[in-house]
Amino acid sequence: MASISKLVAVALAYATLLSTSLAPADEPKAEAAKAETAKSDANRAAMMVPTKVEATYRGGELTELRVRGRLAYVVKPTGKVDAQKRWLWECPFWLGINDGFGSLQHRNYVEQALAAGFHIAGVEVGCSCASPAAADVCQEFYERVVADYGLHRRARVMGQSHGGLIAYGWAIRHPECVDRIAGICPATDFRSWPLLPNVVTFPAQGLGYDLSLAELDRRAAEFNPIDNLAPLAKAGVKILHIHGDEDKLVPMAANSTELADRYHKLHGAAEIVVLKGLGHGGQELYQSEPLLKFLLADCRQFPQFAAA
Repeated sequence: MASISKLVAVALAYATLLSTSLAPADEPKAEAAKAETAKSDANRAAMMVPTKVEATYRGGELTELRVRGRLAYVVKPTGKVDAQKRWLWECPFWLGINDGFGSLQHRNYVEQALAAGFHIAGVEVGCSCASPAAADVCQEFYERVVADYGLHRRARVMGQSHGGLIAYGWAIRHPECVDRIAGICPATDFRSWPLLPNVVTFPAQGLGYDLSLAELDRRAAEFNPIDNLAPLAKAGVKILHIHGDEDKLVPMAANSTELADRYHKLHGAAEIVVLKGLGHGGQELYQSEPLLKFLLADCRQFPQFAAA
């Protein structure tokens, strides 16, 4: 796991960006209040990332794993298992288990998938910004759960917020292992979020780029997911994003609309569900019927989703 100081630094960047609309920059008292609010939000965000794997589910049994010493898990359905052993991969990993406050944020998606006979899985790679090192950890995790649990060789991957970079960072390097990608306000262009200086500093030791800012700037197109979509299109990977059109942290235009436009030009299938008036949060992100339909396409237990 990343150190607490690293988590706070990453969370502070989130919180600072989220609080930019609090007051005009020329009001010192308002600026001080904004900074204090950002610090408080950052500490809370850091505490949200769990340091252990635990959760209870309706219709699921959790097994904790370790991959290169990093937290990981598989949730097996306790009811009838999907004949193809299809599965959902959560990015970041903790959305499918209890967060640091004991809340299972993706309970709706997870429990509906379990009811359809799907497994759920995830591995902790921090805010690794689509790095090759993180993709290597993800591939080792993928190979393990496919071998040990007999899971389908083409995963259905969910990436929310910075988890979009995790999901796409792995997928562009292993397109043959991916069936579809579901993005929830996902970051897909690291020049847009978290910005290149933070791409250098955010990842934990061993999960970063090991490049200077100047080197990364020169080679950004080599690593940036949105610049490397052709392998996904060639492999027939399906994409759906839900994204708020008022998202100021991870802008929809740069990270979802642009990605879909590029994917269509590559003859790939991509759809963006625009959530009008929504920013980088809100219950609509956790209760999306289009997203659920996309994730559970062709499930006999859910005939209403069969056409997705």
